[in-house]
Amino acid sequence: MQHTLTRLDHGLEFIGAHLATDFLNTSSYRYDKTRAHEHIQTYADLVEFARQAGEIGAALARRLIAQAEAQPEKAAQIYRRAVALREATWTAFSRIAHEREAPREAVDLISAEAADAQAHARLDRVLDGWQWQWPDDDMARPLWPIARAAADLLTSEDRRLLRECADDTCAWMFVDRTKNHSRRWCNENTCGSRTKVRAFRQRQKRVARAR
Repeated sequence: MQHTLTRLDHGLEFIGAHLATDFLNTSSYRYDKTRAHEHIQTYADLVEFARQAGEIGAALARRLIAQAEAQPEKAAQIYRRAVALREATWTAFSRIAHEREAPREAVDLISAEAADAQAHARLDRVLDGWQWQWPDDDMARPLWPIARAAADLLTSEDRRLLRECADDTCAWMFVDRTKNHSRRWCNENTCGSRTKVRAFRQRQKRVARAR
């Protein structure tokens, strides 16, 4: 049977400059309950995220979805682990972005998932050297590189470049790799423009009241 890949909704963008932050951004508008949106709603969505992120190919994605259809309980369990990892990582990274201590509980969950990923990894030969790879026959395959990426970012100097979008409602995160580390928004054309328009209108109201 040919299994059709799902498509993540159009609101998801890969603008985090890192696999870990891109995965955090599969939850939108955390600070606005009226607009809050979950992009990863099923195991199939998790697989599709991994495919779009370049972590797995289309053929493997189809095989994983076929396995999920045959083992729905296991697929649901892995999906729940992925969401729990995302929430723990967002909590830790958001605190770090605001120069606060990451909660021990969140770090422990990242550590546990990264350890599981490492336990299943092995170094395989690639064209220009060696690279960590994971077995393709396990349904946790889409989760492992995400867990490894979260731990790698948490333990690298790049954690100092973690930023949270300056829009009041967005909560998307990114690694600020601009030359002078001045990036403020996840997307200049959406959150950036919206924030500037909101600020302009507030200034206009203050001017009108002062007259």
